[in-house]
Amino acid sequence: MRKRHTTKDRLITVALHIALVAGLFFAAFPIYWMLSSSFKSNTEIFALPPTILPKAFTLEAYAAILGDPVKLRFFFNSYFVAFAVTVLTVLIALLAAYGFSRFNFRGKGSLNTLIISTQTIPPITLLIPFFGLVVSYRIFDTYTALILTYLVFTLP
Repeated sequence: MRKRHTTKDRLITVALHIALVAGLFFAAFPIYWMLSSSFKSNTEIFALPPTILPKAFTLEAYAAILGDPVKLRFFFNSYFVAFAVTVLTVLIALLAAYGFSRFNFRGKGSLNTLIISTQTIPPITLLIPFFGLVVSYRIFDTYTALILTYLVFTLP
């Protein structure tokens, strides 16, 4: 037997949908603003009152970024480090998870508890000691230091 929807149920559903649409707008508007501003000229970006849509569609911001080899190097560095950290994190976590799920060994429960309990330590507390290690191993200002730092903070 189907449940009858009362007026109160419908009002709650409508209110919930309105709240969800408002939340979506609240979350998506900064992304829209960033994208629309990337197609505006500098004078239009800083104009008061601000415009929601670009008056004149321009690609000068993209030309300035993509035409500068130094900034392209910054993009390459970011993508390289992000790709390396992602691959290593997935690989290490996948192998560890497989080992924990398939094999029984002495101390498995204790080791699992130890690994999970390390999640209670705020990562920022590890930053200064990790910086000391990076400097002492003389890998400061290298891809290796960046990748290891991010790897330490992304692995469970």
